[in-house]
Amino acid sequence: MALNLALAAVGCRPAELTYTIQDGGTAVPVVGRYETVGQVLAAAGLALDEADRVSPAADAPADPATPIAIDRAAEVTVLALDGEMTYHTQQETLGGFLGEINLAPPPGTRLLADGLPVEDTSRDQPLPAHLVVDPYKTVFIVDGAERRHWRTTALTVGEALLEVGVHLAALDTVTPPREAALSPDMTITIERAAPYVVTADGQTVEVRSGATVVRDVLADNGIALGPLDYARPALDAAVQPGDAIEVVRVTERIDAEDIPIDFETVYEPAADLEIDTIVQASQGSPGVLQRRTRVRLENGVEVLRTPDGESITVAPVNHVIRYGTNIVMRTIDTPNGPVEYWRKVNMRVTSYTAASSGKAPDDPNYGITASGAKAGTGVVAIDPTVVPFRSYVFVPGYGVAYAGDTGGGIKGRFIDLGYNEGEFKSWRGTVDVYFLGPPPPADKIRWILP
Repeated sequence: MALNLALAAVGCRPAELTYTIQDGGTAVPVVGRYETVGQVLAAAGLALDEADRVSPAADAPADPATPIAIDRAAEVTVLALDGEMTYHTQQETLGGFLGEINLAPPPGTRLLADGLPVEDTSRDQPLPAHLVVDPYKTVFIVDGAERRHWRTTALTVGEALLEVGVHLAALDTVTPPREAALSPDMTITIERAAPYVVTADGQTVEVRSGATVVRDVLADNGIALGPLDYARPALDAAVQPGDAIEVVRVTERIDAEDIPIDFETVYEPAADLEIDTIVQASQGSPGVLQRRTRVRLENGVEVLRTPDGESITVAPVNHVIRYGTNIVMRTIDTPNGPVEYWRKVNMRVTSYTAASSGKAPDDPNYGITASGAKAGTGVVAIDPTVVPFRSYVFVPGYGVAYAGDTGGGIKGRFIDLGYNEGEFKSWRGTVDVYFLGPPPPADKIRWILP
């Protein structure tokens, strides 16, 4: 029974509602169940100023279907002679605001709304964020032979000169000083330094100084020279008021150019490897030579380039290939019995006769091979840089042959099998060629074949 009562109580609990508060451009959701608009605002933790407006009113019933709108009052800061005060208002114009706070500017003062003078407060000028009420003061400015008076609301001598449009060079003197407070009927005296025209860092400006030496004129105006910079005229040259001075900015940089260094492919004989065995001992990689150039620039323009040395930043690594020089004699059976061979090479193969050699039968050299032997069966043409000339080879399916002929088209791993007329057999493709012993001297062997 207790469990049933608890379940019934849970089932009767009212569901929570979502209320929406529109605070300016921000929507604030509030979840719960509240009786009045004020309770919803309190739950949201939103602080309200006295001048802020809420719709519906705070004591109105809270309805989730009706958003609660907050119209925030504008904040205006008023600076007057008696101090600074901040107001909150629903007024939208300056005139309405002044009437609301009962502020009437006294004669001889002016209003600055957000820094701009207000000519007529009766017009519908937009409400400013800052309002200054300041009386005018009359000052007298003596600038050499020129004398003028000015009505201003500036607070300091410097502000008054800026308002009048008086431009001061770094070494011009002002009495009273710029930071002095402005008082009615004050006389401001300006003493000008001598003018010079200085060109530096891409700009030409008029400066002033009481000095007559280039170095001092520049120093008076805070123009510093770097260790490589120079001036025209020279730093120790005398100048007259109105003269031009040019500062030449000199910089240097080091340009570095990386130049690749090709690695070399080195072949090393290896007595521990059998002939025609090739092993790559080192992959090889290029190096880098860094070549440096000192570049001089005057006013950003390049004027001189001089070599500044070079160095190898990455040393090249040679590509090392080891080739076998160990000759192992082996035996192969032939139709005429076993023979010893010292090398076996797979070669492209063709065949020929004296008639297909390209010479006419009446040519004195017809049928005569490069070795002087007669062309025919048992004589083969080879590249003498691959197969030792005038040596013997064995070709399976052909037999033992004498390497006694050559030819312009016989290059590399290529053998042309000779035949007598009437015995010709056409060969195409490749065949293993056995070099019969004994092997030639080491300096006559081409260890690495093409």
